[in-house]
Amino acid sequence: MTGLRERQKAGRRRDILAAASQLFRKDGFADTSVEAIAALAEVGTGTVYNYFSSKGDLLMALVALDGEQVRAKGKRYIASVSGDAASALYGLLAIYVDHSLVHLTKELWRNAMATAVTQADSPFGTGYFENDRLLAEQVGELVTALQAKGKMRADIDPAITGSALFTVVNGLFMQFVARDAMPKTALHAKLRDQVTLLCSGLASDAPSQRKRA
Repeated sequence: MTGLRERQKAGRRRDILAAASQLFRKDGFADTSVEAIAALAEVGTGTVYNYFSSKGDLLMALVALDGEQVRAKGKRYIASVSGDAASALYGLLAIYVDHSLVHLTKELWRNAMATAVTQADSPFGTGYFENDRLLAEQVGELVTALQAKGKMRADIDPAITGSALFTVVNGLFMQFVARDAMPKTALHAKLRDQVTLLCSGLASDAPSQRKRA
C-alpha cells in the first residue's frame, strides 16, 4: 500500500507540474493562478499547496525538472561520445540549449533568473544555482572522458574547464532568453564559434603551458 500511495503522490505531482507548465506557457506566469492550475490538474487548490508552497515553488520545480531531464540526456551522450573535443563539447552544450524550452518559455526563464539573482539565498535561489552547478559538473565529466580518449590536454583541470565552458553557454543563454526575437539558430551559431575558439587551446594537440614553463 505504501508503494501505491507513493506512486499516486508522484502522479499527482506530475499532473500539477504539467498543468502549471501548460498554463504558464499559455497565459504567462503573472496571469496564472494556483486555482487555474488546480482546475486543469483536476485536484483541489489545497492539494496544490500540499505539494508546492507557491507559484514560485512551481516554477523552481519546472527548472529542476528541466535540469534532471537534460542531465539524463547528457549522461547518455557522454557514454557514447565521439569526435574531436570541440564537436563533442558543443554537442553536449547544444543538448542543454535544445531542451531549455520544453517546459519553460523565455518569459519564464527571465522570471526564474531574476528571482534567483535577487533572492540568491532563498530556497529558489539556492535551488537554481545548484542546478547550474550540476550542469557545470557534467561538462567537467565530459572533459574527463575526452582526456581519457586523448582528445583534450591531460594537464587541464576538468572541473575548472567544465565550469568555464558552462559559463559560456549560460551567458549566451541569458542573451537568448532576454530577446524574444533571437532565434535558437543564432544561439547555436554563437555557441559553436565560442566553443571552437576555446577548444583551440584545450585540444590534445594544443601546446601545453606546463611544457613551455
